[in-house]
Amino acid sequence: MKWRLFRREFQIYFLVNFIMVGLFIFFRFQIELSHPSFLNHLTDLSVLQQFQLGLFSALFVSLLLATLFSLFDVFVLNQILFKRSLRFVLSVGLLGHAIFIALVMFIMLDVFRFMVDHLSLNRVLAFELEQILPITIILIILSFGSRLFIEIDRKLGPGNLGRLITARFYTPREVQRIFMFVDLRDSTGIAERLGHLRYSSFLQDCFQDFAIVDEYCAEIYQYVGDEAVISWSLEKGTKSHNFLAAFFAYKRLLKSRSEYYLKKYGIVPYFKAGLNSGPVVVTEVGAIKRELSFHGDTLNTASRIQGKCNELGAQVLIPENLYIHVKDNPAYVLKEKIRKFDYIK
Repeated sequence: MKWRLFRREFQIYFLVNFIMVGLFIFFRFQIELSHPSFLNHLTDLSVLQQFQLGLFSALFVSLLLATLFSLFDVFVLNQILFKRSLRFVLSVGLLGHAIFIALVMFIMLDVFRFMVDHLSLNRVLAFELEQILPITIILIILSFGSRLFIEIDRKLGPGNLGRLITARFYTPREVQRIFMFVDLRDSTGIAERLGHLRYSSFLQDCFQDFAIVDEYCAEIYQYVGDEAVISWSLEKGTKSHNFLAAFFAYKRLLKSRSEYYLKKYGIVPYFKAGLNSGPVVVTEVGAIKRELSFHGDTLNTASRIQGKCNELGAQVLIPENLYIHVKDNPAYVLKEKIRKFDYIK
């Protein structure tokens, strides 16, 4: 999960930094062509050499910063601040990014000195003062903007912000999806035992662990009280039986963290799930708050299937159209009468 998140954040940081730093260098190049005396301390380099040096610098800075930012966000920031406010996360993130930017600028200056060591030291220092400072300020602003973009994308679900910006689903479309409704068993009883505040903290921990489904290409559609709804495209969901593997991976994670839950809440969470696949309509909805919404009987049926778990004593229920994808997999044991699965590996 962490490396999938790292890859997504790295792509955003790299693209934003490379495009903006590249534009900065391009406009500087255009100014120099129009006013040859603008940077007379670089006359020892041809205009083409300066442009090539600028592109290399943009690529080098973007790669290094994107790597450092993504590692810091995924393996440090997200681990220690996952229950903090967005304002606090952005503030700490900006401070950490500013330190990385300063470090990269020092590294870049050393690389630049090596590449232009035929210039006098005074001329190199003049370049540092005139060019590095504005680039540093731009990078700090970009890091804040990129981090905010990532948080908004995470709020909407990975990739959904881009879909909203490009209006991909402004006009309703029919797509084939797999949906899983995951619900906490005995949620009312747990809420009464813990009280509302501790129960909310309990759900926070449960759904923090639920992020493991990202490893199985699942998209978290929404959280509704103590229920989570996730989905896959038909291709991603059936690949390696992700639509079942994701749930059992979550089950194993909760079991491995049972001591934590018992010590903190006196309860180990137990979830049940119902799945269905079929055609749904996806479209943008809302004016004040916009989001992507799925409609159709496929979701209603998945919800009703999940509602049968308690009645049938099942942890996972699936329909026939999903059963055909796993019937030959020895990792799962099928209870014939009620289509209930237990994981045995």
